[in-house]
Amino acid sequence: MCARIRSLLLALDRLIAQASLALGREDGVLLSFLFHSIFLNLQEARAGLMDPQQEITIEMLRRFIEHFQNHSYVFVSPSEMARGLRPRGRYVLLTFDDGYFNNNRVLPILTEFHVPAVFFVSSGHVKKGKAFWWDAVYREMRRRGIPQEKINRRFAELKRMKTADAEAQIENEFGANALVPVGDLDRPFNPAELKGFARHPLVSLGNHTGDHAILSNYSDAEARAQIQSAQDDILAMTGQTADIIAYPNGYETPAIAAAARDAGLRFGVGVNPGRNRLPLHASSVEAMTLKRFTLNAGTAIESQCRMSRSGLSLYRSARAMRPKTQEKSYSSIA
Repeated sequence: MCARIRSLLLALDRLIAQASLALGREDGVLLSFLFHSIFLNLQEARAGLMDPQQEITIEMLRRFIEHFQNHSYVFVSPSEMARGLRPRGRYVLLTFDDGYFNNNRVLPILTEFHVPAVFFVSSGHVKKGKAFWWDAVYREMRRRGIPQEKINRRFAELKRMKTADAEAQIENEFGANALVPVGDLDRPFNPAELKGFARHPLVSLGNHTGDHAILSNYSDAEARAQIQSAQDDILAMTGQTADIIAYPNGYETPAIAAAARDAGLRFGVGVNPGRNRLPLHASSVEAMTLKRFTLNAGTAIESQCRMSRSGLSLYRSARAMRPKTQEKSYSSIA
């Protein structure tokens, strides 16, 4: 979807949301939201140390939570979802992908508002302490003055590879230390930190595969191994068993969802925006393919929250009409 059409549809959706919400038809939904890193401010996000993706700051996250609590939404954990949500309730599932150490910054806000959240972990990065490849590419290409359009094209090329192959290309292009994190902002948790983090009562850990594997690039057997390795690693590192998976880059198929179920997972989330209708039964097709909104700093957080609450959306309808093969072409990493 070209940027001009996307911008037009979102502008129309802001108007539609006002009319839709005036009707008060918000009950019986679970809204899920995707975040990655959390920044202190926009200056930190745009410092060039890592791919800023959504550029979400602590203050933006605070406004997001306040918005939904002010409109009678209840934030829930996967265990609460498994026990069953009220069919006419209003719920939010707050999620963070990848396993960045900077997600520690979220804990004071979760505690203040008593809000649970899920943190999806790419367990191989935690075990090896390596940077995520998209951060390395962004940092190195920015240092060379390469424009964002070319960086995005490089992302698209690397997303068509297995993680190990993409990382090998990056080290060959930018040097053997390209995947060494530069600090606490871009690095993943280490195993000891993740274990301590997981003890927080408002934290749930989720599966994000062993290598942040975009599963369209893997055979069925390899995809199963990626999912199972993350399950095994999370249990070994923290003593917790993940109940939910975030499919890297949103790529899932019935076979991949079945592999996740076989590994003991009861819920799965992608990156397609949309409202999840209740009731929701653990391990069902709907539960394994939950929709998820992605917010960003480019538009007022409150406006994006209102659009996600709306039952009508031209943008979401247009996204749903795209061929399945386009799902892995997003400019950001999920």
